[in-house]
Amino acid sequence: MKILSLVFLITALLQIVKISNAQELNIPGSIYNGVDSTISSRKPFNREKWFYEQRMFPNNYLPKDAYSKALSQRDEMRKQNGYYYNDYTPSWINLGPTSGYYFNYGYISSRIVTLAIHPYNHNIIYIGTANGGVWKTTDGGISWNPKSDNETSLSSGAIAIDPMNPEIIYYGTGEATYSLASYYGRGLLKSTNGGTTWTNYSSDLPSLSYTSRIVIRPGNSNHLLAAMGNSGLYRSTNAGQNWHLVFSNRTDDVVFSPTGDTAYASGNLGIVISTDGGATFPFNAGGYTSATRNHIAICNSSPNILYAAGYYASNPNETKIRVFKSTNHGEFFYPVAVGTNFEGKQAWYDFYIHVSPHDPDLAFVGSIDIWRTTNGGDNFYNITNGYNGGNVHVDQHNMAFHPVDPNIVFCTNDGGINKSTNKGDTWTNLNQGLTLTQFYRIASNPSNYLHILGGTQDNGTQRTYGSIDWVAAFGGDGGEVVYHSVSNQFMLGETQNNGVKRSMDFGGYWVSATEGLTGSAAWIGPLISHPDSNGIFYTARQQVFKTTNWGANWFPISSGTTGTIRELAISKSDPEVMYASISSYLYKSTNMGYNFTSVTNGLPSRTLTSIQVHPDSSNVAVVSFSGFGTNKIFKTTNQGNSWFSIAGNLPDSPVNDVLIFYPGFFTSTYIAATDVGVFVTDDWGTKWRELTYGLPNTVCMSLDYHDFTGRLRVGTFGRGVWEFNILNTISQIATGSADNFELLQNYPNPFNPSTVITFKLPSKQKVKLTVYNTLGEVITEPVNSMLSAGTYNVNLNMSGFSSGLYFYKIETDNFSDTKKMIFIK
Repeated sequence: MKILSLVFLITALLQIVKISNAQELNIPGSIYNGVDSTISSRKPFNREKWFYEQRMFPNNYLPKDAYSKALSQRDEMRKQNGYYYNDYTPSWINLGPTSGYYFNYGYISSRIVTLAIHPYNHNIIYIGTANGGVWKTTDGGISWNPKSDNETSLSSGAIAIDPMNPEIIYYGTGEATYSLASYYGRGLLKSTNGGTTWTNYSSDLPSLSYTSRIVIRPGNSNHLLAAMGNSGLYRSTNAGQNWHLVFSNRTDDVVFSPTGDTAYASGNLGIVISTDGGATFPFNAGGYTSATRNHIAICNSSPNILYAAGYYASNPNETKIRVFKSTNHGEFFYPVAVGTNFEGKQAWYDFYIHVSPHDPDLAFVGSIDIWRTTNGGDNFYNITNGYNGGNVHVDQHNMAFHPVDPNIVFCTNDGGINKSTNKGDTWTNLNQGLTLTQFYRIASNPSNYLHILGGTQDNGTQRTYGSIDWVAAFGGDGGEVVYHSVSNQFMLGETQNNGVKRSMDFGGYWVSATEGLTGSAAWIGPLISHPDSNGIFYTARQQVFKTTNWGANWFPISSGTTGTIRELAISKSDPEVMYASISSYLYKSTNMGYNFTSVTNGLPSRTLTSIQVHPDSSNVAVVSFSGFGTNKIFKTTNQGNSWFSIAGNLPDSPVNDVLIFYPGFFTSTYIAATDVGVFVTDDWGTKWRELTYGLPNTVCMSLDYHDFTGRLRVGTFGRGVWEFNILNTISQIATGSADNFELLQNYPNPFNPSTVITFKLPSKQKVKLTVYNTLGEVITEPVNSMLSAGTYNVNLNMSGFSSGLYFYKIETDNFSDTKKMIFIK
């Protein structure tokens, strides 16, 4: 890649910089290069490209052991150093969405990839989610519980339940995206107690796995087959403990006949058949032509009937999906529903075929919508119409049938899970209670900590005013979000590729705000507020844009570049100082963005993911990077003239965001959101520790710190938003039983802004300490956890609240007391 150069152009109206040779990520041999335009133009492809290429760069692959090494480094850090905040401190608290609400689709969670129904207790259902792990319901979908939050991978591919012993669950990790990249699958997880605990079997499976289907041989539960996409077909004969490769050709799907003697696998070999329980596949089905992606289904009540469907990427849009049927046990397939347009233009991403186990004439094709035949394939009709008012979210991923009731069918898609009790005529969703949202970015209202806005994958930009049930502000894939620093009722958000929206009423009503914006944009475009001037926001595409009227229109303050600008930052103490990044290159302006100079020297060749300027000094900035194999956080104390690493002992994992902790005064504390957790340092980056416990093992994408209340929020890529009050901490100052329960008067009192509350416990108790204002409203809850007997100090910081009289109340099973305190600024 060329070294970027700056060419300064001066006009009569303003000075403009041209970053003339700046380019987007350029990875020779990238799996995303040279893809057919019918695929590369689709939204799922572009967001995946954005997500994975920054993790691969500068390589054209994900290092196969990099993620497992990062997890091991994190786990060793936990073992050696524990968490930064001790066990008495409240853990991360989930803020939802539980669930979200997305216009005509109703309640949504996020993409659900796979599901399995208990063969005997039909109220028990397991689902596998995009990056939120396994969830289980025992009441038919009324409520859900996560079952794998702390396992090695929360990226789901397939789930299978042993019919001989339904307590045995197999969970194949790694979502099968069919584009040669998958997010950190780690082989197979097996549970023998209904998902309570899991054992990871990965030594014989691909180190970066993705799993399309796992099937258990009827009559012999020790025998399993796993379709592992581009890695081929694998077989186990000892209930998943060991695996061997049957063949290496790409395998998209696999099914057993009801007897278990015959197995069918579909992939780039077409449809191949085994008559020895999956040990070998010497036979090819006639009549079926191998496609880019291939799926197969068998009717258990009539096993002579099979359906197959292929996604043919090079075909015109109207014939990209073709459906076939066999009536002679798979010996020969013939085309059905010829001429039907199944909306297959992105079936590399959303595609399946399933047939009812009760009725061989009832079959379904999933693509963008669900297509159904009730006459054995003669005709298929769209029964969901998600883009035309239907209540089933678009982009279908899987389907399962009730084991006994032929009318009940479940489907999963980009919005979650739906259920039909009439073979698909109508649908209800089962998403309430699921916390699976994949957030790109989050932001809190500076003047009201209850107001949170976040851009999500698949499900628009979601907002909450304090409830764990969020609602959509607007649709599309979301992106960056920002409140104006001074007038917080003015907000900006965006759809994919910097489709900017604005609200002038705290997010109640949104309109398009792209007037004046031109050029290509990054998948997630930057949006920032001027720190102290009303009306001013900045964004960027192939140049930096500015608005002085809250986004009503924009004008450029830099001229074009061949790359797209991913990150922007502005100094709070000196708004003349700004930074912009393209790929791994960083630029600085000292005149409000009109001229830029390169400050890349000393930084690694990795994708830059965030820029933070110290609130109290424009000389100090911190930047973070994605990828593997080098340090990921760097700091400057001279506006980028030189950089030094502050990554210390951080795990070698992509760092997605970094935050300078500034509670109104200089600290040596920085916080980093990574693919393996949230970490903190209080010694300028020499030593890092995991912040605190309770966060699921998912990707942490975006940090937000609410200055007034000390609330740190993290937006995860698969488990919603989580919060930790970093200012209010608790420590045990004496062990052993106290004589009595006691709540002491805070000290000092009056105070500004911090005080210490002490309480004593004579026995182990669940303790809740709550602070109220004079209206009886809860303003913070610094303690809500199980504590051993002893004496405890709670450090309470009230810097975000107004002066006045407050009350603090302690509650246990056996004791309650309330006292007054006075905060004077």
